[in-house]
Amino acid sequence: MNYNTKLLDRKMISPDILVVSLDKPEQYEFSAGQFCFLNLQDSGIQDERGLRRHLSIASPPLEKELLFATKISGSAFKQTLLKMPLGAIMTIEPPLGTFTLPEETANPVIFLAGGIGITPFRSMVQHVATTHTNHTVTLFYSNRVPGEAVFLDELQSIADTHENISLVPTMTRVDSSTTTWSGLTGRLNASMIQEGCKEWRDAVYFIAGPPKMSDSMKEMLVEMDIQPERIRVEKFVGY
Repeated sequence: MNYNTKLLDRKMISPDILVVSLDKPEQYEFSAGQFCFLNLQDSGIQDERGLRRHLSIASPPLEKELLFATKISGSAFKQTLLKMPLGAIMTIEPPLGTFTLPEETANPVIFLAGGIGITPFRSMVQHVATTHTNHTVTLFYSNRVPGEAVFLDELQSIADTHENISLVPTMTRVDSSTTTWSGLTGRLNASMIQEGCKEWRDAVYFIAGPPKMSDSMKEMLVEMDIQPERIRVEKFVGY
C-alpha cells in the first residue's frame, strides 16, 4: 500500500545536502532507523533510473513530519525533488529495513556515521532521547568539514542534555574549512572508538555511510576482535 503525502518544506543545508519535510500520512508507522521508497510525479525531468528512490527516514517515529536528507546529484529523481514546488504531491511506500535499535538494552550501542549516513542515526538518537529508552548510545560522526555535518548542532545539544547519549565528531579535511574546528580531526579509527566509549568491547555496532567508508569500518572492527554478529552495516550510495 502506498501513501499520499505532500512536500511541506525544503532546505539546502550545505552546498550539496538537501533536507525535505513531508506531511506524515495517518497510520504511517515505522521504527527508528528504517527507510522507505519515495515516488515523485513526473515534472519533465527524466532518466533511465526513474523517479523512485529509497531514502532513510531521519525523523523519529513520534514526530509529526517525515524528514529526509539526501545528497544532491544530477539524477532525475534528485533534480525533481530539488525543484518541485512546496505542496507538491508524491507517494511513499511502507517502511522497510532491519537497521533498527536492538530490543536488548544491556549492551551499549555504537553508531559509526560517515556524511549523509547520519540520517538513520538521527532518527534513532531522537527516538532514544524523546522516549527515554534505556539504550546507552555513542555516536561517532565523520565529515570532511563542519559545514557538511548535517544535524551536528542538534545532535550535540541532545548529547549535552542526555547522560546516556554521547557524540564524538571528527573532521577529515579541516584545513580546507572556512569554519574554525577545535574537535577531533582525521578518519575514524580504533583509538577514537576505544577512547570515546570505554565499553567498546561489549557494544553492538551500526555503520552507515559511503561504501568505502562502511567497508573500512567493518574491517577495522573485525581487527578489533568485534564479532561479526555484533556489526550491522547500511551503505549509502549517492544517485
